[in-house]
Amino acid sequence: MPRLLFSVLLLLAINAAAEPLLLTGEVAARNSQVFVAPQADSWMVQIAWMVEEGERVEPGDAVVQYDTASISANLEQLEATLRKVRAESRRNDLVQDLALREAQHALQIAELTLKKARLDAGIPRELLSELQYEQYQLALTRALNGEVEAKKALAVKEKDVAAEKQRNQVLIAGAENELRRVQVMLDNMTQRTDRAGTAMYVDHPWTRQKIREGDSVQRGFSVLEIPSTDDLHIRAWLNEVDIARIADQQPVTIRFDAMPSVTLAGRVERIGNQAEPKQHWGGSGYIDVSIRFADEPEQTLLPGMSVQVEVAEESP
Repeated sequence: MPRLLFSVLLLLAINAAAEPLLLTGEVAARNSQVFVAPQADSWMVQIAWMVEEGERVEPGDAVVQYDTASISANLEQLEATLRKVRAESRRNDLVQDLALREAQHALQIAELTLKKARLDAGIPRELLSELQYEQYQLALTRALNGEVEAKKALAVKEKDVAAEKQRNQVLIAGAENELRRVQVMLDNMTQRTDRAGTAMYVDHPWTRQKIREGDSVQRGFSVLEIPSTDDLHIRAWLNEVDIARIADQQPVTIRFDAMPSVTLAGRVERIGNQAEPKQHWGGSGYIDVSIRFADEPEQTLLPGMSVQVEVAEESP
């Protein structure tokens, strides 16, 4: 009986080893333009419009448009704020210029008063009464002090005017910068492609459902991909328990779900180092495997096409 059990187990092992190693995968692009949800005042942005999945796009085409209602309203408010700040700045400049001219006029009066006081004080003493002479000397002293105070007042006013003008310029610059920031934000709400390709929707990182028009996504989330079809390869997933059955440069056979009659040859190009779980695939971990085509495919292949990869067993 033990010999019979051993024989059965050996037969099962041989049969398991004889079964080909099959991997599930998809056609993938090595280079893609990925569009992410842009910065906005809110941490969530809503996709108002998105190009249809599978549609061919050319450089410069709009592919994603986000809702701009709140940003447009904010932009209008900032434009009104900038107009108000500029108007207040002009009014303050006029007030400060008037105050500066008043200080300059006061100095001119003080200088003229000093000039007259010096003339009066320069009259010989013997030509004046003692009282009048002393009055002229006192007027000269007062005129000298008045000129000094007028110069000080003008210097202080000049500093005040310069500081106030600088403050106004800072306020204007701040309002202009905020307006430019929101304008750039508004411009980024329309995203355009810089390459020709086919639009592909991206899975939401939490729900694994494709992100579509009308969805609200967090800033920085990928929402759309325009893969390059110039350099395609196969991205497959290997169950971690089969890691010993695959090696670099091992030949494979590639079959396409959408084209059952098409079979292409390829080779294992890279095997990932870490297994990760895949949602709805059970509790096992799967390793990312990159496979290159043996020859340039003659068929029209698109990224995202599902494939089945049969790994050829290595000769003992």
